[in-house]
Amino acid sequence: MSAERRADLAFFTGIAFGLLFIALGGPLGRRLEMVHFNDFSGVWSGPSTYLLGISPWDPARYSDVAISLGTKTPDALVYDHMPWTMFAMLPFALVPLETAAWVWMAIGVVTATVALRALLRAFLPGLALAHGALGLALFVGQPGFHAVVLGQWSLVLMSGVAATVLLLRAGRARIAAITALVMLFKPQIFVFAALGLAYGALRRPTYRRFVIWAGALALVIIAVSWTLVNVTVGDWFSPWLADIPGRRTLRSAVLQSALNELIGPTGRWLAAVLILAGAFVASRFTPGSDASLAAWISLSSAGAIYSWSYDQVVLFVPVVITAGLLARSSRRNGIAFALAWAIVFLIVSPILYAIGVARHDETFSCIVPDAAFLSIVALLWRRRHADEAETAARPIPLERAASAA
Repeated sequence: MSAERRADLAFFTGIAFGLLFIALGGPLGRRLEMVHFNDFSGVWSGPSTYLLGISPWDPARYSDVAISLGTKTPDALVYDHMPWTMFAMLPFALVPLETAAWVWMAIGVVTATVALRALLRAFLPGLALAHGALGLALFVGQPGFHAVVLGQWSLVLMSGVAATVLLLRAGRARIAAITALVMLFKPQIFVFAALGLAYGALRRPTYRRFVIWAGALALVIIAVSWTLVNVTVGDWFSPWLADIPGRRTLRSAVLQSALNELIGPTGRWLAAVLILAGAFVASRFTPGSDASLAAWISLSSAGAIYSWSYDQVVLFVPVVITAGLLARSSRRNGIAFALAWAIVFLIVSPILYAIGVARHDETFSCIVPDAAFLSIVALLWRRRHADEAETAARPIPLERAASAA
């Protein structure tokens, strides 16, 4: 049996154990109990309200309509999400909530599995132990199974980011621009990822084409959806701005909230300084290199202004990239890094979440993305000027791959 087949066998064994854990270990049962009041029900309530001809950003009507539709009692006065998110979710609002929830879960599980396998095959080819450990951690790890229980976006977001990275390495700028649009669903956790991708345009033609296409597509989607909502149900931005930013940034599993709890309001300013320092460190990496992407994407999770532990599924992308880069000089180091982060997702994250449940506040789960960024930049620092924009299978410069495509 070839090394690649052994790695695939290990990966799918890990995934199978993860799915068994979801089905038999409690997460699926909990999800079914929560189908009418988990996070997905809140996402579904927006387009469902809109289909009734009512603005989900109307603070006088939204909550009552959402409850009448059989979803959770909103914890905000208006719909949390942007118009483009609402329109993207409209197909789910055409079917009952229970059906939509099953479809959404299947999409997340399938896309995350495919994306993680593609990442591992690109960056850690043939390393069965790493494939098996990270495959297991995807759904047994706390961020992954928590995302399934709540019907959160995390699995889909990780898949989109992984696809964008792999497509850019293959020189497929236009398709990468499409997959990168998933960042619009939760822009607050992708600020630095977007900056890192734009940073790559300083050196690489593929990235320049990507930035142009992604920027154009994003502007069109935002402009059209914004205009359509204003025309059909009226102003959405004023009530959203009046309620959501202040409500959501007050407390979450991010560095600003953690330092605010520890040292008071000064902690928020200190967090901002530390995050900007992290951006400076990330900018020292060669634009468009694999190491640069690992630094910027991990900083995006560490420096988010609003995030919870389930969003940490996105960290699988920079973790796999970093393990792959370490494995090029030492297979042992690459495998060790992958195993270490599998252990974090499988053991450390659940412990932090349990502490959060006990405290009724999981703020300090931010330790995980902060540690990810610090470990990634520390271990890749010596490679920060290396030109690593090639496929994992064979060292083809990205520009040559782009012209061949």
